[in-house]
Amino acid sequence: MQYVHIHVFRGLIQLKLERGNMKQLKSYLKSEIFFSPAVVCYLKKGNHVLLGLRKKVSLGLGENLIAGIGGKVGDSPGFEDETHEEALIREVHEEIEIQVLKYRRMGRVRFLFPHKPQWNQDVQVYVVNEWKGEPQETDVIKPIWVEVGDLPISQMWDDNTYWVPKVLLGEYVDAIFLYADDNKVIEQIFY
Repeated sequence: MQYVHIHVFRGLIQLKLERGNMKQLKSYLKSEIFFSPAVVCYLKKGNHVLLGLRKKVSLGLGENLIAGIGGKVGDSPGFEDETHEEALIREVHEEIEIQVLKYRRMGRVRFLFPHKPQWNQDVQVYVVNEWKGEPQETDVIKPIWVEVGDLPISQMWDDNTYWVPKVLLGEYVDAIFLYADDNKVIEQIFY
């Protein structure tokens, strides 16, 4: 059984694994790790989901990849104390210029990048079922509608294969992914 302790300090989330059986993941988690809190959402309309081609990113994280819509919590001036839900609404508006009306929290996913610790993120996952407006291309995102069963996995983060289809089918997820320096997942834990 895994025991995870989480502490929040100055807006960053610290995670420490006390017991576990993952080799590299366990070794990496013995040190104190800081995560940037973030949100991601998937707009669903029938059997389609809205993803976005990331055109402009911070720290080079995911540039030119297709991903859900979202970003870091408290990352904009004046929003340092925002909640995850407030960040969800703000990020969606900033990235694709729509107003979120109804959403559902679908889980939590943590990403560990020992080779680039500034990329470590603790992400709350949402599905948006109702919104106002039509998704627009901005300087950071080009919106792309795809069928839920036909995700462009080869153009997405490696971890997306393991958990995004589950979320889109209505399953709650709670996972940690450890990345190698080639940006491929080398270990994962699902709770």
